[in-house]
Amino acid sequence: MKAIVLAPGFLMLSAPLAAAEKPFKWVKSLSGGSEIEIPDFFAEGDGRLLGGFAHNYGQTFEPEEYPDSQLRQYRTHTYGKSLFQYLKDMNVSGGDKVTYQVDKPSLAVISSTSADGKVVFYGMCQKHRIVTCFDIVYDTKDHATFGPIVEHIARSFRKNP
Repeated sequence: MKAIVLAPGFLMLSAPLAAAEKPFKWVKSLSGGSEIEIPDFFAEGDGRLLGGFAHNYGQTFEPEEYPDSQLRQYRTHTYGKSLFQYLKDMNVSGGDKVTYQVDKPSLAVISSTSADGKVVFYGMCQKHRIVTCFDIVYDTKDHATFGPIVEHIARSFRKNP
């Protein structure tokens, strides 16, 4: 009888761990002058070109499974600003809390949460011949899922020459 009682208890405790470590199928996305690995649910969701067909600056991905999230992969001009200042000006509003940042001449990273704490933003730009970036926005409640996704995308993005 004890074994029957313990088994359901173990299953209840292990279920949240399994959900947090959900395996993803990773696919390559080549857009905006960079190549990154993204979960297939981004590639299968809604997407649109940034700048249209004539001026393809990149792509936006909006997965059906996570309607409050968006991933953008693009090339850009910094308009005379440093990479970090560009990222900050474009994506951090007054009241947002910056939680992580890297400010180097050829690499910029910024992570922040919205003033109300409901939305997480993470962006990274690097400069080689051109400036390429990716950024992702997601609901704070999905952080257990998106934290590892962001890390994986960032590692794949840094491999670009």
